[in-house]
Amino acid sequence: MKKILLISFISLFLISLISAQTLTTLGTFKQNEVVRITQVCQDATYINISSVSYPNSTNAISNIEMISAGSGEYYYDFNDTNNLGRYDVRGISDGCTKTFATYFEISPSGQNGVNNIVFMIILIVIIYGISLFGFFGRNETMTILGGLALMFLGLYTINNGLIVYRDDLTRFFSIISIAWGAISSIVAGISLIESKW
Repeated sequence: MKKILLISFISLFLISLISAQTLTTLGTFKQNEVVRITQVCQDATYINISSVSYPNSTNAISNIEMISAGSGEYYYDFNDTNNLGRYDVRGISDGCTKTFATYFEISPSGQNGVNNIVFMIILIVIIYGISLFGFFGRNETMTILGGLALMFLGLYTINNGLIVYRDDLTRFFSIISIAWGAISSIVAGISLIESKW
């Protein structure tokens, strides 16, 4: 009985995997910037966007006619990109495949987080490591440099978010980084001045 259940689950998984269509992406764009949605179909006389959905699945726009750029290319400039995440685009035309579906992503920096996540994690670990090593190792110069780097990291994440995220958690991380950097730099600076006198 267990073997039959296991085979059934594996079969359902494989069938859904085979039948699932992968959507093409328009790319990743910066928050609050205009995204040009384009489609190319040589034999279409019109292409309309049925809907563009926000990351929370509510409709941003619906039933919009795309503008012809000639040679079968159609475009629409979408400018409501305040929310971070994936925007789904669906449309229809009288040519090619008749319907289309695609998506684009909005991030604080306009970069795809998958490509930068390892680099960002290593950078954060190194900056915090330098600061903590200098602070607990009583190395004032290293603590000041680490604290300044932490303050810069905090300012950067407040403005650009952390990889593809910018929410209350990233703001909290930014404030903690700035506070720890400032406090450790000030304490190390005072200790350095006292040791010179």
